[in-house]
Amino acid sequence: MIFNSLPFLLAFLPASIILYYLVSRLAPGLRRYVLLAATLVFYSFGGLSYTLLLIASVATNYTIARIIMASRERPLAGYALTGAIIANLLLLGVFKYTAPIVDGWNWAYGGEVDYLRLVLPIGISFFTFQQIGFLVDLSRRRVSVDNWREYANFVLFFPTLLAGPITRFEEIAPQLAQSPQRERIMRNICIGLAIFAIGFAKKSMLADTLGIYSAPVFDQTAAGQPPGLIDGWLAAFAYTAQIYFDFSGYSDMAIGVARMFGIILPANFHSPLRSTSITEIWRRWHITLGRWVMTYVFQPLSVPMARLAMNRNVGRWGMFWIGFAVPTTVAMVIIGIWHGAGATFVFFGLLQSAYMIVNEWRRLSRKGRKRAKDAPVSQRGPIVAIALTVLAFAISQVAFRAIDLEVMFQVYGGMIGLNGLIGPVPGRPDWPMGLAGALLVLVPCWVIIFAAPNTQQIMRHFEPVLEWDRWAKIDVPAFDFRWRMSVRWAALTGLVFFLGFIFMMRGTTQFIYFNF
Repeated sequence: MIFNSLPFLLAFLPASIILYYLVSRLAPGLRRYVLLAATLVFYSFGGLSYTLLLIASVATNYTIARIIMASRERPLAGYALTGAIIANLLLLGVFKYTAPIVDGWNWAYGGEVDYLRLVLPIGISFFTFQQIGFLVDLSRRRVSVDNWREYANFVLFFPTLLAGPITRFEEIAPQLAQSPQRERIMRNICIGLAIFAIGFAKKSMLADTLGIYSAPVFDQTAAGQPPGLIDGWLAAFAYTAQIYFDFSGYSDMAIGVARMFGIILPANFHSPLRSTSITEIWRRWHITLGRWVMTYVFQPLSVPMARLAMNRNVGRWGMFWIGFAVPTTVAMVIIGIWHGAGATFVFFGLLQSAYMIVNEWRRLSRKGRKRAKDAPVSQRGPIVAIALTVLAFAISQVAFRAIDLEVMFQVYGGMIGLNGLIGPVPGRPDWPMGLAGALLVLVPCWVIIFAAPNTQQIMRHFEPVLEWDRWAKIDVPAFDFRWRMSVRWAALTGLVFFLGFIFMMRGTTQFIYFNF
């Protein structure tokens, strides 16, 4: 079941909310079981066998959590944590990476290794990373779990289960433990509906429309018709905007649904394409994944490697390469292959790390620091930095979207003019209204990306996400556009919902991140 579907919108969501608050009122002790049952029903639409897999994963990780808590002073805790991480990654690897690895082996060596092709369980990357993070925090004594219900509710909270945000135990468990305050129920439902409506509109009106213009170029390239200069760049910017609104819309919808149950989730998307560097983009795009990789991959690598470089007295630039460049490359490649096992995702991760290394190199270079110090403010203009950052990121999205390296390089070839302005084969991709239609869609979407306040900023008076005081200071909107608790704004929310429904009825598409 997906958020942008009639069964969810017209049946599952309202029934779950009504049942949850009814049980909270009449039998508070059963409130958490309602959420667990709702999650199992929600997830079972993807297949009963994978629901059993999800339950087994949660039960196994909870058992290991109890072992770690009972053995913190003994080596057994470390062995249990190591075994749990390996088991979780093996589970993820079997479902996610078996096919591309075996197919790559057969292609490289002309083999005919056969295997059972498994359908990827939706959300497996998210709930696997979330549980690994919990176990590591547990072993570091940052968290503690009292019983299986507390742990199961943390992992099996359906708004976050399929595509995040990847939450931390200390963020969600205390909120889930609190009974709903009667006087705040309707307020939370109204706020959640408004956040959900904005995300719903982003997905159905903007992301799905942009997909009409990005997909044909990549599909035709895969079919042997590479793009020309114009079509290649239009496809790159159309897909960048598409995945922007697709994932931003999903994050809003997840945060909105959780808020309807009185739960405030962490920020997961904060206008990243208005950033002035790729490093900043990854602080504001898929925030919780970046936070996870920073906490459990980059820092554990960077700190000992920097200490090693310091002990070896390798100098400032040696310290830079050992303490920053290597951990950054490892972290970004992990982000790349987390999204998929294909070579294009490895390339995507390497490209992101290269951007970050170059950016940090310039920042640290003595000459660069002197230029930054001496240059007038007018010459440092963030507009140029934003433009270059968006250009670099859009180029990387071609690797993210292409089905293989051949398609990726064909599109890149078109973008540098190897196929002329319109490509070697006459005729444009199957775009409604042709090039004019593509521009009529792309230009307004990019204006929204650069100029409009994001969802958190629209809802900023209602603590839309955790740590909002910190996020409110980042990229303050140029104009005031605030949702208010009033009849007029309720009517506007209803109109946005209605438009989302209208666009959804032309054909529902799955969220891009459900593939990961």
